Amino acid sequence: MTDTTFWTCPPDREVRGHGDDYTLTLLLPPFPAGTVNFSPHDSEKARHFAENFDTVDEILEELPPVSAGEHLALKTRADLDIIKVGCWGDVISITDPALADSVGDLPLLGASTTLRRRYPDAWIVGSANVDCGEDHTEDTIQLPDGLMLHAEGWPGVEQLEVTGDPQAVVRALDISSQTLAEEAIDLDEESDEIDWRALGRLALGPGDPWGRADLRMSVFRVRHTSSSTFRMEESWFF
Repeated sequence: MTDTTFWTCPPDREVRGHGDDYTLTLLLPPFPAGTVNFSPHDSEKARHFAENFDTVDEILEELPPVSAGEHLALKTRADLDIIKVGCWGDVISITDPALADSVGDLPLLGASTTLRRRYPDAWIVGSANVDCGEDHTEDTIQLPDGLMLHAEGWPGVEQLEVTGDPQAVVRALDISSQTLAEEAIDLDEESDEIDWRALGRLALGPGDPWGRADLRMSVFRVRHTSSSTFRMEESWFF
């Protein structure tokens, strides 16, 4: 296996940061309006997707598949090199610790923007967080024709930076005010008080694969790009 030469710390170094979400999901047309019957996972397509993902320099090893409901624990630096990819027909999802950031590089926005160029007709929804003593979050919803929202910052510490038009995104997704209320989402609140991740899950609707034990995903040990590795060292070993 090729050495992960971009790291400056050993593989057994204990991770200090904590995060429970660093995901991107693409919904390809036709978009779900009711129950979604997920196709069987396509492992070859998953490998191709991982090889071409923004944060990945090279796939080093393919590990046994797991379910979309299994959260891979981040205990040591070596765990940060593990990503999961699911390809179920018109739904593609990836979870990658390199999407979480506390240094202002906005990797989630960068990766989702790259994907929008590759998949211009897709709905793209992402969320990432890392707790470095305080929780830093980044969330995005990108729709065809350039409609999007992006929220980033430190909830509970400062107002989040919000780009795009959340109200227009909600209208385009046909999310009702009743549904928003049921999820305790009020877009008129201060930006750091809005649950942007919950809004993203509403955007995915029945196409949301996360937490489903019945969906298989490929697991890869990768070498992340040099910039992604530097960012992870800053974010996860503060």
